Amino acid sequence: MFTDLPDASIHSLGEVKLIAAIGEWLGSEVSPPSPCGMGDDCAVIDTSHIDRQLLTTDSVSFGRHFDTTVSAQSAGAKLIKRNLSDIAAMGGHPGPALLNLLCAPNLRLDWLCEFIQGIRQTCERYQVPIVGGDISTLPSGQFTAALSLTGHMRGQTALLRRGAQQGDAIYVTGSLGGSIYHKHYSFEPRLAEGQWLAQSGVCSAMMDITDGIAKDLNALLPGDCAAHMDLPALPLASDAFRRAQETGHSAIEHAFCDGEDYELLLTLRCGTTQAAFEADWKQRFPNTPLTRIGKLEPRIGEARYLDASSKEALPWIRGFEHLSGS
Repeated sequence: MFTDLPDASIHSLGEVKLIAAIGEWLGSEVSPPSPCGMGDDCAVIDTSHIDRQLLTTDSVSFGRHFDTTVSAQSAGAKLIKRNLSDIAAMGGHPGPALLNLLCAPNLRLDWLCEFIQGIRQTCERYQVPIVGGDISTLPSGQFTAALSLTGHMRGQTALLRRGAQQGDAIYVTGSLGGSIYHKHYSFEPRLAEGQWLAQSGVCSAMMDITDGIAKDLNALLPGDCAAHMDLPALPLASDAFRRAQETGHSAIEHAFCDGEDYELLLTLRCGTTQAAFEADWKQRFPNTPLTRIGKLEPRIGEARYLDASSKEALPWIRGFEHLSGS
């Protein structure tokens, strides 16, 4: 994705021409004209239809979130989709976004064009306009793209990480583990599912799984509760078993700790008829598996996660830590 040929790099265009090229690559559907898009100091956005505004931001960096085994288009799509996953976790609808590019001067122009095409295709699919942003430089061989995405609620209240109580059931969408092979960039954000859960009134708390259940589930747990996990029910991805063969760790451990599954992790209010909820879900989302993986019980001692059968503390308590790199 980098080059020693000056004419093939973004350096050959310069900032002004590069911004113009990016606007052309995005197309008028994704990049509206000023004042609703790029071209002025700020974009002017009509928010009269919005009940509640959502804001999120996320990034992708070469060497951390993708490498040369991932296509430029897939890397661009990942940037949009991981932000959309945050909106989905609140039950919201996506809105306009700001795109910031931090590029080495020797970044290949054709690679960046393909990266933007991945952004364009994903934005067109989810109706996300890119209304502005910024371009800055990094040392040779480095690249980072950051997106600031808006969202909004339509009548319903946004689902938060807090709100779960004793007796609530724990559910997860999709399957877990082994995301390093392809899911970390080929996932689909659960927008429709999150929106339905927000308006259903039966979901008490929710978030998306980015750092692994071992870390993320702790954010949903009230201080006086522990998660009693139904380990045989855990929806293990086939890639979790593939990863286990390579590392020597169990597939369940990878499901708990790998992260970047971008599935919804949620709690169902105590007293809700689970069979009816699951039947309704299956009818609405037949292609999105939903699995009950545990229950919130009173906390006794220090353990936050326990095996529901043996009542023994689970050893997997740590997911991905951004600042430690593990």
